[in-house]
Amino acid sequence: MSDNSFWEQMQINDMVVIDTIRKYGRDTIYFKDKDSKFIWNNYMHANQLGVIKPEEMIGKTDFDYFPAEFAQKAREIELEIMATGKPVLNIEESLGEDEDAKYYSASKYPLYNNKNEIVGTWGISRDITEMKKLELELERSYHKMELLARVDDLSGLYNRRYFYETLEKYASLYEKRTDGSTFALLVADIDDMTHVNDSYGQQNGDIVLKSVAELCMSAVRKEDTCFRTGGDEFAIVILDTDKISAVGIAKKLVEKISTEPVILDGKREKVTISAGLALFDNSNPDLTDLLSRAERKLNKSKREGKNKVSF
Repeated sequence: MSDNSFWEQMQINDMVVIDTIRKYGRDTIYFKDKDSKFIWNNYMHANQLGVIKPEEMIGKTDFDYFPAEFAQKAREIELEIMATGKPVLNIEESLGEDEDAKYYSASKYPLYNNKNEIVGTWGISRDITEMKKLELELERSYHKMELLARVDDLSGLYNRRYFYETLEKYASLYEKRTDGSTFALLVADIDDMTHVNDSYGQQNGDIVLKSVAELCMSAVRKEDTCFRTGGDEFAIVILDTDKISAVGIAKKLVEKISTEPVILDGKREKVTISAGLALFDNSNPDLTDLLSRAERKLNKSKREGKNKVSF
């Protein structure tokens, strides 16, 4: 049997094909005139918009069913298609927010009459909500894992590895500065941490570490970054500063910690830190030198009685 005989026997014509697509197509399909008014829709499109019969949509536009911003963007795309004759493929569209959001992959085409003139547009879109939400969840999981790789579990501060990454980033940035601005590095140790662990145990020692971490976060500006770089060792990168401002921030931190006792086994225990401060010098961008200068100042604070910052 020839192909032609098959089609003849099946008595399928264009209207039957169109009616089948209209009733049973699982993607949304629509046709619009030059004013972006609907002239044909399938049932899936109507159902998506809460309309019982697609005929009810004829003469209406996206502005009757969608938020104005969404409808306006669609109209602009359709005007461009009609002006150029070029389709726009695989546009990702979203409606709603958060858990109620719906996502679609849409393609839009020029609509021609039998004289090959563009008389409107037509389009087809597929609901990709489940796939998109899975993609977003995987992306969130990735960023969470990436963050966890940078954060110290106990203190909640950034860890030693990210500390060195941050120093390298800012050294590269400030080395090129010509306006005289720089950043400061503050390094600090908790004083007599061995005594705390020996007297109260490791669990209470962890309480002290968490307390110091919280006070570090509350004492610095939002643009500055705090790190736990070792057992009882901390560091803070202070951006866009000079010596006077950096010293002021460091002194405020040392004082704040010394005046906030920690409750250990029901006792109020005074905790102090010793700190050292050094400014990045873009004429000598060696980070080893910056770290060495900050550590030397920290050791100076230790030698001179602790609970202070040297600079």
